[in-house]
Amino acid sequence: MYVTAGCTVESSGETLYITAHKGESVMLPCHCTDLHPTPQRFTWKKYKTNKNKTTWEVISSESGQYRNRVQLVNGHSPGNLSLLISHLTEEDGGSYQCKVKESGHIFIRLTIEDCTLEKSEALLRITACTGGSVLLPCYCTDLHTRPGRFTWRKYSTNRDTYEEISSESGQYRNRVQLVNGHSPGNLSLLISHLTEEDGGDYRCDLTGTEGTDIRLTVEESPQSLPFIPFALVTVIFLHIIVAVVYHTKRDLTRVHYRNDGGDGVVSLE
Repeated sequence: MYVTAGCTVESSGETLYITAHKGESVMLPCHCTDLHPTPQRFTWKKYKTNKNKTTWEVISSESGQYRNRVQLVNGHSPGNLSLLISHLTEEDGGSYQCKVKESGHIFIRLTIEDCTLEKSEALLRITACTGGSVLLPCYCTDLHTRPGRFTWRKYSTNRDTYEEISSESGQYRNRVQLVNGHSPGNLSLLISHLTEEDGGDYRCDLTGTEGTDIRLTVEESPQSLPFIPFALVTVIFLHIIVAVVYHTKRDLTRVHYRNDGGDGVVSLE
């Protein structure tokens, strides 16, 4: 790696503390006080312990732990010596050193955070209806943390074990999906077109930690009223109105037949 002649490392001798998340990228900052000098040697190293022996090992993008995962980001500023590490793993955590030959150095302590599941106090119970959808919640305590590996499983009473859920085959084919969106720490599972068979015990299982347990109860959807065409409703409504008007007039007007000497005159009272 190369840097510029006359470079004096900014904050030389100090230690910076940086926290990043597993699976993401991190920038380890290192700058010359003047960003426009001429090239010279410099190195990035990481502190390692091998067989009870500690040493600073040069970081290379060509081989080893950082193969094709590290790059300089100086661009048009040769005095910017910052190092970008992508696809972070737990092993990337530790102490780093940016050293410019005879011009100073800076230390960086990098901590890699992994997902820790948000815990509920007890078994989470959820009720949903057949034909609908349900969201089974599961979260990392830090929603920006990308877990290395996790699975959703359902307890099989026939086999007395938890079986992994797949959207590619079986009972849940094309009916399940993750809803993390822009939050890699959101591990929640959406199940659509629910059936009674979907009821049971589920577990969001993160490798190396305890899981989140959910008991799902699926009930039959309430029966909806039968469909009645609008035209039929209108006819029925008009008949009701006519009947009401007719009976109202009948109550207000009473017809009496009176015989006035046999002339057949009808009088209304």
